[in-house]
Amino acid sequence: MHPTMFTIPYLPDWLADIKSYGVMMMIAFLTSIWMCCRRAMRSQANPDVVLNLGFIALVAGVLGARIMFVWHYWDTRFANTPSPWGAVLDIRAGGLEFWGGPLLTIPAMYVYLKYIAKVSVRWYLDMCAPALAWGLAITRVGCFLNGCCWGATCVDEHDPAREKAQIPWAVRFPYGSPAMIQQYHFGQLTLPKELLVTGPSGETYPLAHEYLKAAAEDNGATHTKLMSTVTAARKALDTTDPKDGDAQKRNRETLEAANRAMRNHDNTVVGMIEAQASKYSLTPRELLTLAEHYRSKPVHPAQLYETISGVLLCWLLSIMFYYRRRHGVVLPWFLILYSISRITLEAIRQDNPLDVGGLTISQAISIGTFAAGVLGLLYLYKALPLIGPGVEKFIFSEDEAQPAKR
Repeated sequence: MHPTMFTIPYLPDWLADIKSYGVMMMIAFLTSIWMCCRRAMRSQANPDVVLNLGFIALVAGVLGARIMFVWHYWDTRFANTPSPWGAVLDIRAGGLEFWGGPLLTIPAMYVYLKYIAKVSVRWYLDMCAPALAWGLAITRVGCFLNGCCWGATCVDEHDPAREKAQIPWAVRFPYGSPAMIQQYHFGQLTLPKELLVTGPSGETYPLAHEYLKAAAEDNGATHTKLMSTVTAARKALDTTDPKDGDAQKRNRETLEAANRAMRNHDNTVVGMIEAQASKYSLTPRELLTLAEHYRSKPVHPAQLYETISGVLLCWLLSIMFYYRRRHGVVLPWFLILYSISRITLEAIRQDNPLDVGGLTISQAISIGTFAAGVLGLLYLYKALPLIGPGVEKFIFSEDEAQPAKR
């Protein structure tokens, strides 16, 4: 798990961290565009149209995936926050669902091809369909690095400690990861009392890893500094001439400000961790060291399973594109094959709740997209000609085809 790819120095914290998921999404976008343009050149299609489709896919894909995530988790992730709509716009905090992307991207691409570019819709969608699978494959690597979209536990049933992995490629995410926290709430693992706090509702929660890290890095420096300020202010007040009323008032105000700063520190993340550590005669660094000994139970690397599935699907659809006799069949086959893959993979994922008739929302949508792909193929074969209307080979101008000699 490596959610931050790297940090840019001298920038504010909210801007300095470059997230691994965002990096992989950008790699997916750029390589998918390259793939589509190369396919367009080989097919003598207009690469400018493909580039425009790429930017449409980027905007519509992220927007659609975000809309679906917000709609799905509104009650649990957004409605009860201090600023729900601010949380919606804070995409750096994560939260995208893949199916929302294609469900908005495909109609947006259709509108562009049909009414703006006025080219063959079926021809260009066939070119782009393999890139959808490729983009998914690369983006899932980002999910793995980010620690989201994790798989179900796969613990050897014959291990008395319930710690040994059932398969050699199982992974264990670190303390504080979403997988570990969910496993704690599901009762799949236990944590020592030193790492648990009780919420207002009486439910216990693991201490956040970023809080522990912040307190360990501070190492009591803030508390020591504030305490020195309080001590100095109290000493100044005690040594002030009782006859000097102005100095007495000034030093009393200074002491009150120092005490207020100390109380405020106790309510900060660092202060809360320091209080927890002190409760068990530990330092924040010792508390962090204790936490790092606890990881999630072994889980299926479901993200990498989907990466493998996406690569295979991209390869298969690419072959289909060059050997197909009928325009428009590649995208329906993407919907059919990916729906089957997603329904299967959702069965070994643990992050999504079974909130749609005993299915995850992605499984429910996949059933619909599978049906849409089948109906699309039937319509293509029954009602449409082999070659899509508007197919015109693109020919570069002489200036573009033959660069000027210098």
